[in-house]
Amino acid sequence: MENRVRQLSNSLIEYYEIPLEYIKKISSKSYKYKDETSKEYFLKVSPFNSSEKFKFLESLGVDNILYPYLNKENEYITKQKGDSFYLMDYYKHVNLIDEVKAQNMIKELNKLHQSTIIKRQLSTRLARPKFEEITKELDYKFKILENYVRSVEYENLNVFSMPILGNYQYILDAKKELIMLQKRIINFVKAKEKVEYVYIHNRPSLDHILNIKGVNYLISAENGKIGINSLDLAKFYLENEDLEINFEDLIVKNIFNSDSNFNYDYFRFLILYILIKKIIISNEKYLTAQSFINVSESIRKYFSRFLDNNKNISNQNES
Repeated sequence: MENRVRQLSNSLIEYYEIPLEYIKKISSKSYKYKDETSKEYFLKVSPFNSSEKFKFLESLGVDNILYPYLNKENEYITKQKGDSFYLMDYYKHVNLIDEVKAQNMIKELNKLHQSTIIKRQLSTRLARPKFEEITKELDYKFKILENYVRSVEYENLNVFSMPILGNYQYILDAKKELIMLQKRIINFVKAKEKVEYVYIHNRPSLDHILNIKGVNYLISAENGKIGINSLDLAKFYLENEDLEINFEDLIVKNIFNSDSNFNYDYFRFLILYILIKKIIISNEKYLTAQSFINVSESIRKYFSRFLDNNKNISNQNES
């Protein structure tokens, strides 16, 4: 670590002309730095291609993310031997309740998405292999779950087997929903419809939004990529599903509209797909029982919050 800190310190002087006072490690890839005037900075190790992502967002006028300082070479990312990093001002998180943070996060995510829209046709060549991979993964997981539940049925009922058997029906409900949603998504791809690609944040946790003097900014935007907003929204929802928030108003009514049935279906598919992947099958039955309880509760919340607004239309299309 001392060698890395020494290299980072030398680079700060060389590329930013900032003399070092002290540097404190925050995580394996981030540091808090203070110069001789006691001004604080945030330094984070990041891939060198992150510079192109910041330039791309800047070119589109995205103004709700925190940009790093430009170095002497007019780059957002500074490359040194063995590492590359960026430097920006250090800000402390404002104490806000999670429900407020979550509403701020969804607003800024939507603003980021709307500022970076690229409308183009979904590629069947790229989408088909991905969905075939997901289908095989889900089939395999459901088969494991089915075999496991059957083995539990032959055992005497106990405190671990009861929640497994009692909650299995919710997992079967999720399976039925996934099959329906997958058919719709495949039909959409086959129809060669256009979809809105955007720059997705990719890690929309509540730790990645800052309120600076009343203005909200997204941080860690370098982890993003071009994709469909459904992924950001599904990840956001699953991290915050226990909050006291009206998710129907926050996500469905405010973001998904009549022109984004595909995005809404894909959003719901991703939620269930991630939940099913989370189910643990362990030799320690208490771990499996708790996993069934937790995932089943999430599935129940899913069905109570995200109605199939396009059911009749979709049934006509699938018939």
